[in-house]
Amino acid sequence: MTVYADTPRWPRHGTVWGHLVSDSSLEELHETAARAALPPRSFDLDHYDWPEQARDRLVGAGVRMIGDGELTRILIASGLRVPLRDRPAARARRTAEHAAALGLEPVPTDLVGGLLGHADPLPPASDAPPGAFRLGREEPVGPARIEAHDDAGRRAAEHLLAHLDQLARARGEAGFVGQLLQL
Repeated sequence: MTVYADTPRWPRHGTVWGHLVSDSSLEELHETAARAALPPRSFDLDHYDWPEQARDRLVGAGVRMIGDGELTRILIASGLRVPLRDRPAARARRTAEHAAALGLEPVPTDLVGGLLGHADPLPPASDAPPGAFRLGREEPVGPARIEAHDDAGRRAAEHLLAHLDQLARARGEAGFVGQLLQL
């Protein structure tokens, strides 16, 4: 059982990102990511995204560095890969499950309840409908990160966050933790 990382080459958030995968289990992948201090939200269905600044931590956690072509072959062989064509359906299943667990209706476009995983990014204003937003919160009483292209989106995000907090408190939790995208 080994965890592998490729060379970071995907730009986002002012850095470049690589992928981290296991050749045998998601449990092993999560444990290694935790040892390397990767945030749980960087998990994306079958891999972790990692910033180039984390290379030394990954190597220290026992990760083997390889090329991206080899990484893809290992992920496919592991049986853990979620193919690109299946990713929207996998996200929809995850969203429906997390919404049901929260008692949330209607179901948003993309939802992750808790800290493991992330919702899709907010598309550019030219590709997003009016009122679209993305929100996330990592602590139940902490401030939320809200992204919206217009005031309607910001108001809708604040309204939904208040509703999510209410649902979480009804379940005995201090407030909502997670991320969501609403288009």
